[in-house]
Amino acid sequence: ADYRDNTDVVDFEIKDDGVLLRTSAGEEFRARFLVDGTGHKSVVANKFGLRPAVPDLRTQSRTIFTHMEGLERFDDTIPPEERPGLSRGWYEGTLHHMIDGGWFWVIRFDNVPGSESKITSVGLTLDMHKYPQRNDVTPEQEFHEIVSRYPSIAKHLEKGVAVRPWVGTGRLQFSATDSVGPRCFLMSHAHGFIDALYSRGMINTFEQIHALAPRLIQALKDDDFSPERFDYPRRLQQSMIRDNDRMVFNSFRSFATFDTWNAWLRLWLINIIFGDLRMFRICLRYLMTGDKAEFARLDDDPLPMMGDEGESLMEDLYRTGDEIFNRWDAGELTAQEAAAAIFQMLGEANLPPIHAWSDPESCHLDFLPEKLGQMVGWGMTAAPPSIARMFDFDPSVLAKLPPQPTVVEEPEMVAAVA
Repeated sequence: ADYRDNTDVVDFEIKDDGVLLRTSAGEEFRARFLVDGTGHKSVVANKFGLRPAVPDLRTQSRTIFTHMEGLERFDDTIPPEERPGLSRGWYEGTLHHMIDGGWFWVIRFDNVPGSESKITSVGLTLDMHKYPQRNDVTPEQEFHEIVSRYPSIAKHLEKGVAVRPWVGTGRLQFSATDSVGPRCFLMSHAHGFIDALYSRGMINTFEQIHALAPRLIQALKDDDFSPERFDYPRRLQQSMIRDNDRMVFNSFRSFATFDTWNAWLRLWLINIIFGDLRMFRICLRYLMTGDKAEFARLDDDPLPMMGDEGESLMEDLYRTGDEIFNRWDAGELTAQEAAAAIFQMLGEANLPPIHAWSDPESCHLDFLPEKLGQMVGWGMTAAPPSIARMFDFDPSVLAKLPPQPTVVEEPEMVAAVA
């Protein structure tokens, strides 16, 4: 295959013997199969009418964003006694501010050694149930209007100067009625999107490529592109977007109070830990055996949102948490009662002993190497069956890996004053 950059595909034809692509420059290219990774403006989805006008998704959010310079580190805008005392500063990662009805992101591009950027990506995503679309103000005006209601956020952003035009969007969510067609497949964001909260885009795309690639390679060898050959990537993609929708929708619901957010965030964190464990396990098994077939075992895991009660600890926690929030929405529970019910559920669950999951006062988790050791020990001796199966590796292989190079941060040059 030939790689071509800056090539704008504007139309295509799918024929019995292949695919014909046409570009805005008038060029034509032929292929045997088309994988569409063009995102929201997917050429395949648009041509075949696969985009529902109103997606059947629970999350309804929109966003306002820009790039800024001159932004202070959040850690430097609060008193030392209010900092959590973790091994890393908040500014060293993607920082979020949560408010009732929305969330801010602050992504510094100057927070790693060697960076020459002065830019920070700043945005605000809003729940459209609480913040309907507005046409009476500019995106910048609405952004600052909301920021002004929250003193700590206003202090964090007060020195920031926008260096690109402000952007305000409509509803972010979209989906497709299917991801598989004759000689074509809609990949990840071409199929659907929920919200940037939790930054699922890269891992979703990775899992989709992992599921699609071996099946596509075999289809090319067999010269057989029957849609049913791609049924697993199709089902994976459908379940992933539904699962992400549930996670984000309930996060927006939880933002209404600190109690509910404090509770729901723990379900997300447990999901991330177990999700990372899936990848960690497969990589360690490959290092143990040298057998590339180990990577195919990712397909053996239950799909998100699938399985009966008791088959998956994570699915049981999410499903019950969703039901608790539904009761809260219906007025059957107060916010505090809903949060307490989730904390009680966490206290009764068999979870890795790396955090006080059911203690509302324990709000920070520093995932240091010793925590990983504790988790592996728990997984091999005390985890429930649905989790214990993922600890079938020898952790000693980690000690045999070559040391990683250390990045040396250059000292900052300061002007001398005489």
